[in-house]
Amino acid sequence: MNGKRSLSATNLAGYHHYNCDLFIYSTYHGSDPKYSSSYAHEPLSKLNEAQFQRGDNWEACLMAWLDEENLLLTIPSRPLRGEELVENILADDREHFFVAGISFMPPQEQLDEMYREAGLKSVKFGLAKPDLVEITRLSDDRVMWKVIDAKASRLVKTSHHVQIYFYTLCLQYALPQWFFDASNAAAVWLPPQDGFDKNPPSFDDLKTVETSLLSFPLDDFLFRRLPGILSLPRKDVFWHYNPLCHGCPFSKDCERKAIAEGKLGSMSNISIAEAKLLRKFRDFSISDLVDIEDLALLLEDRDGMQRIGRSYPLTLRKAKRILALPPRTKNSSKSVLPPSPVLQAARTRQIQVIPRRNSTCPKTEDIAVVLSVLLDPSASSGSTSIVSFCVSTFAAGSIGEEVPRLLHGDRCDLIPSLAYLIESILLLNSSLEVPPRTQFYVFSSAEHSALQTHFIDAALNSSYPIRDIRLCIGSLSQGASLLQTTFQPLLLSGVLLEFLAKGKRKKGDLQAILERMNLPTDGKVEELKQRIQEELERLQNGDRRREAEQQRQNELGQLPRIVVLKREIEKSLALPIPGFWELTDCASIILPPNSREAECPSDEESYTIFRSGESPMALLEKRNRSIHAVLVAFRSRISGANSNLLLNDARPLTSTFMDICREEHLRKLFYMQQFEVLARLTELWKSRIDGCPEAPILQYHHTQQGPKRLEHVFYLLSGTLDMAASDKDRTFFDYLLVEDRDCDDFESDAHIPVEALFDDLGVSGLVFPLNKYTKSRWHSQHPIVQKELLLADIRDISVDGLRTKVTIQTWGDANLKFSSGRSYRISSRLIDFNINKILSALFEIDLRHSLEGATIPFVQIIQDPKSFNRESISLSSRKMLEKAGNDTQKLFRTLNDLDVEAAKPLVLKASQNRAARHILSNRLSVIWGPPGTFL
Repeated sequence: MNGKRSLSATNLAGYHHYNCDLFIYSTYHGSDPKYSSSYAHEPLSKLNEAQFQRGDNWEACLMAWLDEENLLLTIPSRPLRGEELVENILADDREHFFVAGISFMPPQEQLDEMYREAGLKSVKFGLAKPDLVEITRLSDDRVMWKVIDAKASRLVKTSHHVQIYFYTLCLQYALPQWFFDASNAAAVWLPPQDGFDKNPPSFDDLKTVETSLLSFPLDDFLFRRLPGILSLPRKDVFWHYNPLCHGCPFSKDCERKAIAEGKLGSMSNISIAEAKLLRKFRDFSISDLVDIEDLALLLEDRDGMQRIGRSYPLTLRKAKRILALPPRTKNSSKSVLPPSPVLQAARTRQIQVIPRRNSTCPKTEDIAVVLSVLLDPSASSGSTSIVSFCVSTFAAGSIGEEVPRLLHGDRCDLIPSLAYLIESILLLNSSLEVPPRTQFYVFSSAEHSALQTHFIDAALNSSYPIRDIRLCIGSLSQGASLLQTTFQPLLLSGVLLEFLAKGKRKKGDLQAILERMNLPTDGKVEELKQRIQEELERLQNGDRRREAEQQRQNELGQLPRIVVLKREIEKSLALPIPGFWELTDCASIILPPNSREAECPSDEESYTIFRSGESPMALLEKRNRSIHAVLVAFRSRISGANSNLLLNDARPLTSTFMDICREEHLRKLFYMQQFEVLARLTELWKSRIDGCPEAPILQYHHTQQGPKRLEHVFYLLSGTLDMAASDKDRTFFDYLLVEDRDCDDFESDAHIPVEALFDDLGVSGLVFPLNKYTKSRWHSQHPIVQKELLLADIRDISVDGLRTKVTIQTWGDANLKFSSGRSYRISSRLIDFNINKILSALFEIDLRHSLEGATIPFVQIIQDPKSFNRESISLSSRKMLEKAGNDTQKLFRTLNDLDVEAAKPLVLKASQNRAARHILSNRLSVIWGPPGTFL
């Protein structure tokens, strides 16, 4: 591809999107003729066209809305001089409007002068086309302007800021100063979050940023880094082939170059940040080989690795993680580290197993359900992106005859089809003594995200039968099993018992509660009350709950209801595919080459069929067969290398869904609180399953008597620990302490890290040390946890010479005997004293709101935040209250002058007095420090 010898604002945005110096270099100078191919001249794919179409659709929607609101002035789209724009604006008598169609040549002379002042070679720029320029008339016959770009994105990105800043910079020179005043701001106009097909554009989605905040980083880019990149020889320009390269016009050239030259990009899924760290790591080598060969030689140099470990421990630790090497290695007779599977895959062009424990992909199931969803990038919102789906079930023997083998349809059929399949499996479960283990699979994270969004949107806004929605959410929503076995039984048993005890309840109240509990609502009042009591007792003490909790404790981490297969393969296999890969690449390399499943249809093929008006069902069904074949081959390779890497079995399908909150906003808050805890737990589980590789390592020194308990003194060997000064008077026991004997995860896969067995939720809201009423919760922990793990509370961190001394108190029944010189690792646990209180409060508010019809301020403020301002008290009442407040303050000042000690703290400062007056005269006041500042 020949170079343009000029750059547009879109090219500048592309540089920040791909984060690649070579992209901007090749755009300006042309691609490398040594590796240049015809791919760059191919037409856009249908999927890429759809991405651009979404942007065009949003821009057209915005322009049409502005026109309807009489806020749009459209001028001919041709290069325009500043004086011509003045004429167009003077011909329009509106005070405020937006100009569309503006295009202009950048002020190259002024830009060249800025490059000369910086001592750098000038960069040429091409035609600029901002989407909109906002015009606001001022009182002195001048106008104020602001650049606005429409972007069909959920969030504002750096690439957006680059474009609007470049347009603003150019217009500051191009527009006549006698008529135009710059607003010193620019904006990006985003579509409504729920989609621009359902909601009109809104000024609330106009994301404005002050240009002064952008000037420092972007001036540095435009007038220092950019000319520096473009003036380099091609061989010195930084580039790295990685997942961000998807969609780049030079991607195929870089793929060929990465393989031919043995670059780091010949390995899969190495990010730019990781590549920079590995290059820094490689700099410690003295060889002149290419990247991956150089790295391999360095890893074989035991003495060199030890020197790096002593001088740059953090760099070494990060490099090991990237290369899938053991995080810690014993001093053994081994002379070198084990080979890196990621590196070996690129060198040998063979699939390598990463010997890392996997808790999120089951090693077996009786029923595998594979979902393929076809996504339309041009859709106006995430909830409408699913345009077609196919569900295939794979089960052996008679089980396969009892469940539907194939279901397919468009978006509106998805919920009913999944509900039918789930109900079929649940019926099968109830008919068998040992229910079959079932696991759902999708291939990509995009499919998983689209499904979860579709479930949530269906629950809030759709006309689907409520039973179908509950079946889908209860079976397939992220974290569903955790909610069913932990939060909801506790909440319902506590909150409902308290609610029922408050006065005499009507039959309608009891029926509403039973409906939320998915129980029959027929019968007399006493029968209804008895039914609720029995269900609450079952939830609190029932065998099913105990079995579910036991299953959760035995299960390592949290097995997802829908497994994302691509994510699991990336965890456990290193594929010899450069940069990044999709299902078609994976299937072609992991499956036998002559098998039907190895010829997997691509997303591009399926979408092209859909856009042509034909049904993509045959291709989606074929895709499902390939996904299942890949799953089987994946397990075969893992078990062939080490049978202990896949830790969990699939579970029987369950679907216990309690729609606890009915008010839409409260329901969202309720789930957000629960999933916040789930997200924190997920991060802990990810670390623990690998033996907490980032955990600080402590060396035991001695034990001493503290003010109340024994204290153990350690010295920090690696990692970092911090402690807030305010925590010294509190004992949270917020850490886990175990002996660090699992030094080499690759050699000890049969040994599960003790932390991975710890059940955070069982004790997250308890105060330690436990008493006789709460100690039973500790005894429900896994036996290995009770024997080998202590809870730890950091009492002090201090510097002792050149070492960091850490003083710790411990609690637990473990048989750990601290020995001088032994190493121990310390890691965080989940502590949350508030989650049950918050959820209980939300549940009670929702019950009061729906059953009593009470006006609850909390519900009012989330439904209509401005209503409190409208309901402010009258002017006469405000004056009366202010007078009362002033009189009170006068009294306190008088008493203070008479040396009445109790009056002094009650004399308010000026800012406090303003806050008090605001509180007295408004139904709601949010004080946002410093005092006297209000929302």
